[in-house]
Amino acid sequence: MSNKGEGGLGVILSIVALAAVGGFMYWLSLQSRDIEQSRADAAAAEIAAARDLDASDLLANAQGAVSRRVTIEGIRVATGLGQGAFALQLAPDVAYPVLLAPDPIQLLRMTNTTIYGGDSIAVWGQVYTFNDSIAAVWVESGAVQEGMGELIPSSPTFLLADSVHVH
Repeated sequence: MSNKGEGGLGVILSIVALAAVGGFMYWLSLQSRDIEQSRADAAAAEIAAARDLDASDLLANAQGAVSRRVTIEGIRVATGLGQGAFALQLAPDVAYPVLLAPDPIQLLRMTNTTIYGGDSIAVWGQVYTFNDSIAAVWVESGAVQEGMGELIPSSPTFLLADSVHVH
């Protein structure tokens, strides 16, 4: 007689155990979805951080571009400031300062190319913080022609161009 009662209890316990294991597996599946989503979000943020910025990024948040790479193609030069500097025309009333690294200056000299206002160029480089002291060094070093220092645009950042192509 006691065997009969134990058999019924065993079936009930088996069903409860299977339900508990099933519930645990469902809970793990929900947790893994959250983890997968957070990993996907982190990967998307890394990709966005790794991409090169462009002119629209400089217009939207110049300070946020510091230490980031910038690629700008087919943009007009607002003003040529000398052999080593010019200003880009980011928007109709927004000019952005650019300093050329030594290599692009040498390449421009070797090809007898001068960058003038209105030229269409492609430029690649890195963004740095800009202030009046840095602008003064540009003039003192000869990157900006004497008397052109007043034409350097006021901006919280500037682009140090390691490559430039005049179209």
